[in-house]
Amino acid sequence: MLEFITLLVLAVVGANGDATRPIITTTGGQIQGVTSSCGLFCSYFSFSGIPYAEPPVDELRFRNPVKHRGWEGVKDGSEHRDSCPSGATVGDGYSGNEDCLFLNVYTQNIIGSRPVMVWIHGGSFTGGSGDSWIYGPDHLVQENVVIVTINYRLGILGFFSTGDEHAQGNWGMKDCVEALRWVRDNIAAFGGDPNNVTIFGESAGGAAVHYLVLSPMAAGLFHRAIAQSGTALVPWGFQYNPREMSLRVANAFGYPTNDNAELVRRLRYTPKGEFVRIQEGWTDIPIPRGFKPFEFVPTAEPANSPEATFLTQRPIDMLNTGNFNKVPFVIGYNDAESLFMVHEHRIDSTVWDEFSWNPHFFVPHFWNIPVGTAGSSAVSEGFRQFYWQDRTLGPDIMLEWTQFHTDQQFIFAIDKTVRLTAQHNTAPTFYYQFSFDGDLNLVKRLLLLSSWPGAIHADELPYMWSMSNFPITPILPGNPALAVRSRMVRLWTNFAMHGNPTPSSDGDLQNINWAPVQNGNMAFLDINTNLVPGFNPNQARMATWNNLETNYANNPFEFPMS
Repeated sequence: MLEFITLLVLAVVGANGDATRPIITTTGGQIQGVTSSCGLFCSYFSFSGIPYAEPPVDELRFRNPVKHRGWEGVKDGSEHRDSCPSGATVGDGYSGNEDCLFLNVYTQNIIGSRPVMVWIHGGSFTGGSGDSWIYGPDHLVQENVVIVTINYRLGILGFFSTGDEHAQGNWGMKDCVEALRWVRDNIAAFGGDPNNVTIFGESAGGAAVHYLVLSPMAAGLFHRAIAQSGTALVPWGFQYNPREMSLRVANAFGYPTNDNAELVRRLRYTPKGEFVRIQEGWTDIPIPRGFKPFEFVPTAEPANSPEATFLTQRPIDMLNTGNFNKVPFVIGYNDAESLFMVHEHRIDSTVWDEFSWNPHFFVPHFWNIPVGTAGSSAVSEGFRQFYWQDRTLGPDIMLEWTQFHTDQQFIFAIDKTVRLTAQHNTAPTFYYQFSFDGDLNLVKRLLLLSSWPGAIHADELPYMWSMSNFPITPILPGNPALAVRSRMVRLWTNFAMHGNPTPSSDGDLQNINWAPVQNGNMAFLDINTNLVPGFNPNQARMATWNNLETNYANNPFEFPMS
């Protein structure tokens, strides 16, 4: 009966054409979708390239997003539109356009009221998009949810700040808020429930999800959150000295360094490609890469800013005081996140020597321990002894080396986020580790790291999304990767529906109960060939970090602001 009613409604909605191309009326105008395939006897409606904000160009560059003014006629939603400017994969060029604030909606039915899941892509806050060539919704939409993916401003254009009222910063995060406002106002027309919205993202997208949880500006726009492999506490994800970054930009262009108003005026009319050109690529970042903030990432805005602010406090201060949006929250990571550091040694032979000559590189910058002090030496030695018994740096300790990087760049900060969130959250906080190593771990295979154990950064994504532009060997029935993918999708969509990944006994989920963290017990779920609930993941490693922090850190994570 439901299928019949759906077809009848589609015939009315698309009365002027094919019922497989429904036309939806939004607050901005009409958008016509297409029918896409998600397998045998499986399809969904795809509405791509929907503008949610005005193009942030000229006088709108480095300003809060402005709701899109709308359009005349019926907009074709069959193809994605421009992504935001980012560096080209090869050479010194760039791709994308500043007219990039688009989102995409995928739904199997445009009637009803189903949970909504809004995806925020990763990419170090400098690259990526929400396009379906990498984030295809084929698996998720089959679980009776509506999927939304978004673009947001990146790099300098998305996160430039002068640290004062002339350029507050956080433009990319404010774009995410504006997209969520669009979802609130329009998603019901696509069969979604505006009162049941889950935000989720990975890497920088995971950090962005956490920033939205922290931000008063985003209050009420979502109801659950999932942060994968990134939070606001990761060492690369918060810029505590935006003024230093703005001076670097000014010097690069020869613009004034003592007049922020004039600097921003000139930057508003600088060609977009010039910004991408001066942004750091991975190999441009000085060693130790990934241990310190990327240049253009979220920051704390001045409280007296003329425009609405996204964030005016340090993330650690908000977590310590419980000053954040209280929603059910899933937080986790992959067990071998920084295995890509093996690849670093293939392209930069100086890494071992640089760390040997500079033992303070091992000391987390967010612990604020001065270089050359007894505390710095003790922390450096403590890590070297724990991870590889202070053996000579070289290929023989590569596995232990990548494990240290995994903890430094991801796990310690994520573990701390879980502890502080669960301590203050009035809703459940769930913790996970993804450790499955199978035929859909595409990133690991693309980087030629298949001989190393564990799941590398972003390896969980193919267990959620259909990645049509990636080389995937056909997977036969019975392959464990298919079971892991099915479980991952069910856990995530269960959470979107119920605020609990395992709301009832489910044979497909091996009848496990994923319990939330309570009273500091650090309950978690290991997602491997089997789903295994437990407590205190990586307990010895986290104990080492916590002990060194307790003994030597000075106001951890409380960076001096410029």
